[in-house]
This record gives sequence, C-alpha cells and structure tokens, in this order.
Amino acid sequence: MKRYLVAFICLVFVMSLGACSSKSLKVDGFSAPESVTSDGTYFYVSNVGEKLKPMDKDSDGYISKLSAEGEVLEHRFIKDLNAPKGMVTLNGVLYVADIDVLKGFAVETGEQVFSLDFSSEGTSFLNGVTVLNEKSILVSAMDTGKIYEVDIAGKPSFVEVEVEFGIPGANGLSYVPEDETLYVATFGTDHKPNGFVGKGRLENGKLSFKKIHTTGGMYDGMSVDGDNAYFSDWVAFEKKGVVLKLDMKTGKVEEVALPEKVAGPADFYLDKKSKRLWIPMMMENSLLIAPY
Repeated sequence: MKRYLVAFICLVFVMSLGACSSKSLKVDGFSAPESVTSDGTYFYVSNVGEKLKPMDKDSDGYISKLSAEGEVLEHRFIKDLNAPKGMVTLNGVLYVADIDVLKGFAVETGEQVFSLDFSSEGTSFLNGVTVLNEKSILVSAMDTGKIYEVDIAGKPSFVEVEVEFGIPGANGLSYVPEDETLYVATFGTDHKPNGFVGKGRLENGKLSFKKIHTTGGMYDGMSVDGDNAYFSDWVAFEKKGVVLKLDMKTGKVEEVALPEKVAGPADFYLDKKSKRLWIPMMMENSLLIAPY
C-alpha cells in the first residue's frame, strides 16, 4: 500500500509540474530587461538600466537571478554594469555583452572572471551571444553588422567571422552544433522594419549565409528547436511585439500564441525542457514566461 501511495504522490507531482509549465506568468519590476539565459538551474535577466539608453556607459545596468518558477531570487545579482544585453552560460561562467566589452561572471558567486574589449572595432552595441563550442562563443555587433568568434579558453581574443555579404543590424544568434549552422535575426536599419532572418554553415571562420525569412520586421531574439526557428519581432516601438515560428521544412510562418502583445520582445530564452519562452518585455520593464 505504501508503495502505491508513493507512486501516486509522484504522479500528482509530475502532473502539477506539467500544469504549471503550461501556464503563463508575468514578472514585473525590471529595468529595461534585454536578455534571458539559464545555466540549467537558475535563470538570468540582463537589465539595461533605469533609463532605456542601450549605448550609455552609466553604470546603472545589472543582472537579476531567478528560479525556474520565475521567482526573483536576487534582483541585482550582478550590478554596476553599463547596458548589459545578450548573455549565455558556459562552464560555470555567465558571459554578457556590455556595450563594447564582453564580460564574464562566475554563476556561483557573481565575481567577474573575464573581460574582452571590442572598442577598437568601432562598436558600441554588442548584442547577441551564443555558444559555438566548449572553447568559443559568438557575439554580434548590431551597429556594425558584424559577428565575432571569441576565444574564451586561452588568452581572451576575437576574430571577425567572414560573411559573403553584409548582415545589417545583426542581432539574435543561435548556433546548432549538430549541423554546424548559425542562425541570425537582424533588427534592420534606420529604425524601420526591414530586418530578416538567415542561416549558414560556419566553417573555418567563414559563414556561408542565406536568408530564410525576408518579410521585414524588427527581429531581435533567435532560437531553434528541431525544424522550427523562433524569432521575436518588435513590429514597432509600442505594444505590438510578437514571437514568430518558422517551420523550416514547409516555410510556413505563424505567430506563437502569447497571452498578450509585447512592447519590445527582446532576446528571449527558449527552455526546451519546460517548453516555455522567457521573453523580456523591454519597454514594459517586465518578463513574460509562456508556453510555446
């Protein structure tokens, strides 16, 4: 009898988790949240700062630490940043693009353990970040339309990825190691919805790139799950933003069902384990967690 009772309790617990993960949650109290990432246990949200000034070195940016249920554990887990944007975790380090510097912090303590200056490249808008392999990550510079491969294992250094043609407004990055393919979402130029989404194989520092979605938008976050590519679209600088899903087999594009439109859906995190999207609502100072 006891064995059956334990089994029943476990079943109820699993069903409860499934029910929780199928519901949407909105978390308030952020400061222009731009990106979300996870180390598999905790979730991290980068905050540009009290004022939405993504290129100002004003030291009011910070990173929040949340539980998998969306509870804010440490509002200012890492502070005194300038305008932190894209992030990724690798080997216990949280890497974050902060205007013209790529910084790394130990996820256990929040202590800074890595720094790489990109100011010589003429950029002040490092943005998207994705893992390439155990020794390298990729970083986009939205203002110059360039992508860099960063060596994090040896002496910190970077090289520009060679691209057959320009990627203006290069923003969200998602690398799929199984087929060595890099996906890129571009924000466009001149504050107009003229961005696109593309992909290409990355070999020996060269990216063979092609567009896979050309209907213009203000595309920001980028992620891939199987045959589906997900990317966020600001649409306009008001509460009209959405997340789109592209079926790469059929070419069909559809809007992901969210509980509301978003003002500034920035660099979201796609959690394959719970089948949820963690979407920064950048112009609303909130975070939306919703199933996809």
